[in-house]
Amino acid sequence: MILRDKPLNPEFRTPPDKWGDEEKAKLKTRGFTEVPEPIIQEFKDNSDQLSYEASIIAKSCGIYLEFNRDKFRETKEKDYIYMIRIVIPGGGPITAKQWEILDEISSKYTVSDAYTGDPRPSLRLTTRQDIQLHHVKKRDLLNAIQDIAKSGFFTLNGCGDNVRNVVACPLSFFSSVFNSNSLAKRIASYFRLPTGPYIQIFELDPSFDNRAKGFHYADNLLNRKFKIAVSALHLMDGKVVRDNCVEATTNDIGIVPVDGRLFQLYVGGGQGENQGYSTFSTLGKPLGIFTVETLVEALDVLVSIQQEWGDRRNRHWARMKYLVYKMGIDWVREKVGERVEFEPPVDLDVGERMLHLGPIKTEVEAYGIFVENGRVIDREDSRYKTGLLEMVKSYPDVKIFVTPNQHLVVTELDDLKGFEAFISTFLRRPTNLRMHATACVGFPTCKLSYTDSERFLPKLIGELERRWGDLKETIGLSGCLAQCSRPGTKTLGWIGTGYNLYMLKIGGDSSGRFQGNPLIDPDTGDVYLTHVPGNRLADVMDALFELYSTQGNGEGMGQFLRKLGNKKIIEYLKGHPKTSDLMTPSRTKAILS
Repeated sequence: MILRDKPLNPEFRTPPDKWGDEEKAKLKTRGFTEVPEPIIQEFKDNSDQLSYEASIIAKSCGIYLEFNRDKFRETKEKDYIYMIRIVIPGGGPITAKQWEILDEISSKYTVSDAYTGDPRPSLRLTTRQDIQLHHVKKRDLLNAIQDIAKSGFFTLNGCGDNVRNVVACPLSFFSSVFNSNSLAKRIASYFRLPTGPYIQIFELDPSFDNRAKGFHYADNLLNRKFKIAVSALHLMDGKVVRDNCVEATTNDIGIVPVDGRLFQLYVGGGQGENQGYSTFSTLGKPLGIFTVETLVEALDVLVSIQQEWGDRRNRHWARMKYLVYKMGIDWVREKVGERVEFEPPVDLDVGERMLHLGPIKTEVEAYGIFVENGRVIDREDSRYKTGLLEMVKSYPDVKIFVTPNQHLVVTELDDLKGFEAFISTFLRRPTNLRMHATACVGFPTCKLSYTDSERFLPKLIGELERRWGDLKETIGLSGCLAQCSRPGTKTLGWIGTGYNLYMLKIGGDSSGRFQGNPLIDPDTGDVYLTHVPGNRLADVMDALFELYSTQGNGEGMGQFLRKLGNKKIIEYLKGHPKTSDLMTPSRTKAILS
């Protein structure tokens, strides 16, 4: 469903004379093989910001130029800060020593007031299994990147128009059926940018340059960011179980193992939208089945197709999903088939979105640590930063993994009960409702965000806990339509559309198998609940929880709402005393397709 009554009209294979400004800036790197000396010097001068061209190039180095949005709202002056994104393919493993180094880096260079109201250092786990450093000052960029390199990690490909961090199930590292973690590392290495400019800008040890021959990026790189995910197979109680903790089909390319040597690829997934244009969120379409021998070649072909054909004038239409939507999946199959042999797709269940929390017993004993919204920071109720540092000092042999749902999995444990008791001295036990809720960063850090998400969601969950106790339903919240926290696949998703305003997405569920959409009347295309004030979100969810609790018949809430249908949900909310005043349709009409 496309949220706009304007045409969706990408300009594929955009001629150079129509390229946008970002494309022209990227050209100066010649496929990230060189960077002009004046731009290199910008990273070392005394100013607190980067020029437009330098900020574009910085993205591929895992650095975003941002400003404190709270201060800007008050003073209209931009306090420039930087976010650094550390790339960890497959989420790990991270050794105890590496965690100590990252913790020390965060203490030296970061602050966050996301939960505490006063600046404190933190690490931020992401849904792409990266680790982010927030509120870094420009004067510290070089030292921070150099310190990160000492940990054995890097920030190259962390942001920018290239293949981003490749995600995979952390527990698959120990699977005898299929190791998606290892495959993610192989893919990430293949699509890593040339390392020469990165080494030059940040004055790194040249031995860092260990990239084998891989993907050939165009002089102006890719059209937009490109995301790849690999789902997993586990052996549990003697049975092979599918695990889609990565939500593979929400990516540009989702890799789903059939049996560990055959893989079904899904193409054209993506959650990001744009409020000013005809855009949409969608799950990828099945392309075909590939062997382990042809898989990386197939990925090369697909990324090359996107690089050649994707829109380079309109960034809001530059993602692969618009190429698949306009040209069709059969066209993509034909283009891939010109270079790689593959079999037609089959009907395949991708598996449930597993969170991997608490004691875990697959082929390894592990423990999943709930990290609320991925923010590793000391708070009154949960001393995440202190506790995790104490953990790696007390358990020096552990291997740590970041999950695709912003939590941590700790492995190499001999005594799960003892470890759980140790962790409980630092961290509170969350309710199911809180455990299944996810938010992106949002205000004040992310420059794309319209409003709060990470700071707001814990308060919203607290209100729902007081009203509803320990419901086991998924809630997602994003500060803007980029939807990094994937709220559209949750039972109830909320997306920032303005300051302290949110749009409802409905149709997802706790399994993560379905794509949610705005609340659209299927007959008229009218869209409801697109600008709900933050203090009314609990009222809307109250009404929906009441509907589910009185009419649900044992099935999950997401399934119940899909069966009921938007028409009846809209009628119900129009008649409910808590929501009736909110049920005026938006001026925007949806294109139903």
